[in-house]
Amino acid sequence: MTNTYQRLHALHYDLVYAAKPYAEEAAFVAERLPGPPATLLDLACGTARHALAFAELGYSVVGVDYSPDLLERAAANVAASPHEIELVEADMREVDLGRRFDAVTCLFDSIGYPQSDDGIVAVLGRARTHLVPGGTLVLEHLHAPAMLASYAPTRVRRWHTGAGTLIRVSETELDAERSVMTVNYELIELRDDGSYEHEAERQSNRFFTAEEMRELVERAGLGDIRSEAAYVDDTTIADDTFHVLVTARP
Repeated sequence: MTNTYQRLHALHYDLVYAAKPYAEEAAFVAERLPGPPATLLDLACGTARHALAFAELGYSVVGVDYSPDLLERAAANVAASPHEIELVEADMREVDLGRRFDAVTCLFDSIGYPQSDDGIVAVLGRARTHLVPGGTLVLEHLHAPAMLASYAPTRVRRWHTGAGTLIRVSETELDAERSVMTVNYELIELRDDGSYEHEAERQSNRFFTAEEMRELVERAGLGDIRSEAAYVDDTTIADDTFHVLVTARP
């Protein structure tokens, strides 16, 4: 996996995604989980914004991420909340907590970071071994038809940090043969005191057709698979659907 959201990018992650409706997305996922709120493992938890939203719904949550920089921000978010969430630094392809959960989630298209079939099946296998019998996996992935037709090659965005301005330039390339999106990020933080910080980061993430993801989920030993458009009223998957939600069970 390529390094994602390190240092400066991690520091301002919650600012960059401040408009993301974490609570609404968690509620959408929770509607796909059977029974009352119980235990939940959130793989690739990032800064714990989804994890905290699940905790607000009553779930007992453990968050896993391999980035210490993101987990540092996650710990600060948890400390500022009324909820207790256990945070674990681990690679989701190899994580072994020695316990099982009623639900496992892998959201915000993080399932694509391993890129290879074997890497993705490894994540799905780790999810399966952490589920109780009858438990539910919910994952979100980028949808190939929408990515190939409508991705933005270059984007420039700015945010006020409270002490200056953060500028992020995103340059995106698609490898259609491998179904991999690579984004070269350039971040520049211009501070009001005249100082600045510059950082570059390269991320790669795989996108899938619904059929490709179904095959990988089955290969990992999961069944009862359902795919739908994520976080929308009409959950029919169309060519312009960017995010697909998949539920599966052991």
